[in-house]
Amino acid sequence: MNLDSLDIDGLPFFDALQKSAEKKWSGILRVTKGDEQIGSVFMSDGSIAWAVSKNQKENFSSYLERIGLVPRDKLNETVKKYKSLGKMKKLGELLEEEGLISHDRLRECLGAHIRTAIESLKEDPLSVIEASHGEMTVDANLIFDLDILLSGNSPGDEQVIPAGNEYAGEDNQGMGNDSGMNDLLGSLSSMPGYLFSFVTAGDGLLLAFHRSETDPDPDPLMKWVKEWIDLSARHCAEGELGMMECLVLEHEKGIVVAQSTCGDRTSFVAVAFDKGGKLGVIKHKISDLLPSIRRIVEQVTG
Repeated sequence: MNLDSLDIDGLPFFDALQKSAEKKWSGILRVTKGDEQIGSVFMSDGSIAWAVSKNQKENFSSYLERIGLVPRDKLNETVKKYKSLGKMKKLGELLEEEGLISHDRLRECLGAHIRTAIESLKEDPLSVIEASHGEMTVDANLIFDLDILLSGNSPGDEQVIPAGNEYAGEDNQGMGNDSGMNDLLGSLSSMPGYLFSFVTAGDGLLLAFHRSETDPDPDPLMKWVKEWIDLSARHCAEGELGMMECLVLEHEKGIVVAQSTCGDRTSFVAVAFDKGGKLGVIKHKISDLLPSIRRIVEQVTG
């Protein structure tokens, strides 16, 4: 059963959104404030397919660039293609076609972006709805239930550690996993051969950890890698070799790369790959993520 648009028109934004979800409504909720449209929510049978708000600080492509999921040059190329097609295809669909993002990761990022849009519109008490009823053509795997989306359980939200990133090892004490950091580490998981990654301070404190679905027990290897980093950093300094910047271990089963994140070389990001990993590609991707990782490390460690 669908609501007629007149049953929603003029309602405060969040009241209209909840009513639309409850009644399995389909169409576009245009959010207005005075004479200005400040946002839109696209709904299909009560689920949310897309939302955008002028109150958001960044658009979807900027968000993908900030979290380091898609390299800037590749993202710019895809955005140009998206515009040249007259928006006949969605940006996320093009990114997936180009192999720049997995379907699961696209869903996580869309969920985070949509939630931010809704929360920003929800906070404005003067916004009201102009509704246009109509059936929507959507990807059933890229729509979101309102209650789940706003509960904090939506994958991809930067305030929530995405599924597969949780780690309760005995070394994960004090600060716990930083969710913004986990989003950055998670962006490595689309690369061939990815096993796990983590960020550690020089005193051995684990700041963040992410693992692939296919790597069920990385704990023993991760502890060894942490010891390898700590010993190498200490002996480089003692041997008057200067500060250690990057370590690369190529072994029978794959590659481990450890890169210093800060100028004083007190914290490192380590990434493990199986034989499918390509060293040059891995180092380039880590280099792209370093500025963002560094900012979070500095915030966490003070």
